[in-house]
Amino acid sequence: MASLLQIAYFPRPRSNTYPQVLRHRRRTPHPKDRSQYSYPAGRMPRDIWEEIFLHCLSASSDPGCVRKSRVSTTVPLFLLQVCSAWRTVALSLPDLWTSLSVVVHDGQAFPPLDVASDWLRRSGDLPLELVLCQTNESDGNQELADDILALYMRYLPRWRDVRLDIANPTYGRSLHPSSHLHAPLLETFHLTTCWRMTRNEEIMQDLLKMLEGAPRLSSFSVSRLSDLTVSEDTTVAIPWTQLVRLDLGFIPSVSACLSIMNSCPNLESCNLIVDPQEGPLPAVPIVLSALTSLELHIRAGELAALIDCAVFPALKTFTLYLQDAYDNHALWPQQSFMDLLERSKCKLARLELHDTGVQATQFIECLQHESVSGIAELVIHDSRDWTWDPVITPQLVQLLTLPRAPDASADGCLLPGLQALDLGKGCWTCPNGLLTEMIESRWRTTAPSIARLERVHIDLHLLEDVYGPDHVRLEKLREEGMQHTGVWFEPSNTYYTRTT
Repeated sequence: MASLLQIAYFPRPRSNTYPQVLRHRRRTPHPKDRSQYSYPAGRMPRDIWEEIFLHCLSASSDPGCVRKSRVSTTVPLFLLQVCSAWRTVALSLPDLWTSLSVVVHDGQAFPPLDVASDWLRRSGDLPLELVLCQTNESDGNQELADDILALYMRYLPRWRDVRLDIANPTYGRSLHPSSHLHAPLLETFHLTTCWRMTRNEEIMQDLLKMLEGAPRLSSFSVSRLSDLTVSEDTTVAIPWTQLVRLDLGFIPSVSACLSIMNSCPNLESCNLIVDPQEGPLPAVPIVLSALTSLELHIRAGELAALIDCAVFPALKTFTLYLQDAYDNHALWPQQSFMDLLERSKCKLARLELHDTGVQATQFIECLQHESVSGIAELVIHDSRDWTWDPVITPQLVQLLTLPRAPDASADGCLLPGLQALDLGKGCWTCPNGLLTEMIESRWRTTAPSIARLERVHIDLHLLEDVYGPDHVRLEKLREEGMQHTGVWFEPSNTYYTRTT
């Protein structure tokens, strides 16, 4: 069935009745009562048209994706412009108006404030999905974003999923702190601000007072709040015990990070950026038994203090960004990381490391641990220069290369479940042919106990002859169906990306 986005662009018909149906009616009167059809275009009942209209909004199953936000904002407005009958149906459907995304740019709001106001008024009493994106902190943008937020605040009792990307807020008119700031339906709340947020924290803390009255809140994301702790005298009361997903762009110390994590027993997904200020550490490691996904941004010298005090038995995805690992020549805490794996006894499915400073022999030891050996996806990126030894060496590549025998066994094979590999610039060096041989061996494997390598992303600038045999072999694998993205080196010292 054609998309109604396409139908909306057709020229408006001269009549609300299709010509062929009109001719049929003139020839043969229909004996049935047509009073049940409130929409006169054809013989389709109104509830069918309502269902079709609502399906126009299902452009994506991801509630945070840009496409769905754009489609959910434009489709209802298109439906109003096709004909009077479509307009009547669209205006009577509250479900069509429950998702609104407003972008404030260059002193203008898209859609405008009056359109947004009418939009929300049509939503009835249904839960709302709201987005406000302010592109910069110019005076015109701040004032207009304040007006939009004031509009949103009038519907606070019906907030369900809310995302606010705002720059240097000055929201004096929109916020009226009181005991009535409750959001009983709120499930997801995302707040991103610019780095000068600290001078407006009192305003944002007033906004976050509503979280005290949000019994359904399960996903919480905020870019920066300096007074973000779990102490009883904190000015930001967040229902930590309810949270399933947590994304914090600033945590003032490792101690505060551990305290917050320990207060979230139901946490499943976690993305944290931790500052290195000192503080007391727990005497006994904290245990997050439900945590399956963890992303950490932390300075190299603070990593050991954090992972020494934690246990993640259900962890499946681990992403680590180390800061200043090379500038300060900080050592990778190998023993602390291995102890974490041993305590947790988790079974990782995805491991992603950025600028860790781990040595090649240490990395091989990590991959051989039973908590890591079953991963399906491995991502290694390093921004270091040529003076550092690479993580991926010929020894590791040879360990990953499978024998040609069709009856090869997973016994003794490193990472037998590997299906996706991403090696960035600076993390590997190999003689020509060795890395390609490993990739090809894992693509062509037929062993039932060894997974096929389906996706590869590699930076090929380290190869001596990019357009030699390695290029030919990788192109052949791509033609056979391997999903391959390569960054190729050009003689003019420029790069381009080849994606399939």
